[in-house]
Amino acid sequence: MKMTKFWYITICCFFVVLTMKAQSGIFSQEWTVGVNGGLTLSKISFNPKIPQNQLIQSVGGVTVRYISEKNFGLQAELNYALRGWDEKNDTIYLNRYRRQLAYLELPLMTHLYFDLSKQLRLVFNLGPQIGYNLSEKNLIEPEIFESQHYQTYYEKPRIENRFDYGIVFGGGLELRTGIGSFILDGRYYFGLSDIYKVENKADMQRSSNQVLEFKVTYLAPWGFFHKSR
Repeated sequence: MKMTKFWYITICCFFVVLTMKAQSGIFSQEWTVGVNGGLTLSKISFNPKIPQNQLIQSVGGVTVRYISEKNFGLQAELNYALRGWDEKNDTIYLNRYRRQLAYLELPLMTHLYFDLSKQLRLVFNLGPQIGYNLSEKNLIEPEIFESQHYQTYYEKPRIENRFDYGIVFGGGLELRTGIGSFILDGRYYFGLSDIYKVENKADMQRSSNQVLEFKVTYLAPWGFFHKSR
């Protein structure tokens, strides 16, 4: 059911692309490439619910954007992103448990923009995202982890599903200059997959990534790099 939703939204995004393409007029198409970086605020959506704080970490990667029509285009990224969760617990031994998950992620998004002025744009992105877990580790103070009570009661198993997929959406502002575009945006990733297999676990019905990202992106026209050689 979750995978069906993922493909449904993916197909809808590409249907929008084809519809906009059919309405094309005279327009100068634009290829831009660049880099992005920022912060992630992540949780895991567990069911039954586990109280959590936002785990603040980092994300960075490369961005390619193709604007095919006025106010419309596609944007793809390849990012290295740190996610995970930070649990709230009441006992003295269990109040600092944090797990870090490192992902290689690939969002492919429909890109919409609206000119606010000659240099400033309002931008929106929406589309599917897939990812693969590269590594995981506990972020725990050593003296707390050495507690026998802590290890016996709470050491969680390694994640079981490394492949991840979901929907990402967000928006921000783009400043266009003579040396390229600078974009400040925020986005939310809603995971549709689970990090633990839940089919045979009566005590866990959901364990999906939920991530809020704040990024700064720099994009330059593809021809800019050829001229600079």
